[in-house]
Amino acid sequence: FLNSKGRKIIGWDEILEGDLDEGATVMSWRGVGGGIEASARGFDVVMTPNTYCYFDYYQLKNRDAQPLGIGGYVPVSKVYGMEPVPEGLTKDEAKYIMGVQCNLWTEYMLSPDHVEYMLLPRLAAMSEVQWLQPEAKNYEQFLGRLENLKQNYRKLGYKYCPSTE
Repeated sequence: FLNSKGRKIIGWDEILEGDLDEGATVMSWRGVGGGIEASARGFDVVMTPNTYCYFDYYQLKNRDAQPLGIGGYVPVSKVYGMEPVPEGLTKDEAKYIMGVQCNLWTEYMLSPDHVEYMLLPRLAAMSEVQWLQPEAKNYEQFLGRLENLKQNYRKLGYKYCPSTE
């Protein structure tokens, strides 16, 4: 129906369990497996695995030292370590990986400050994941840049997680 109206469907990786029409885009959130399967089948993919991209998860191991999260643990180092194109894909399959998306579900967040805290500084790490080729990424250099960015956060009054664990 959507294709007949000049539209395309995008859906979470559960849509792989049904028949997909040509042109569908899959958002791989239950790990990277859905993205691998979708790209092998010729579908565009947005990688958004919860193990790297869910910013409503805690940033610190000590849950009591931070605002309420939905559960899980995704520190800055984990975010930075993500590779949008999973290992083992052929060049033809890799071309279907469009990029990444981080998710921040706000049902537990009661204020803009809480939302900022959950995003920052992980959003900076995710930006480099998307912008840089894997061989150009360097976590130690990122941490140096992050110190400058945190100065900007403070100047602007943003709430952010001060630790990168």
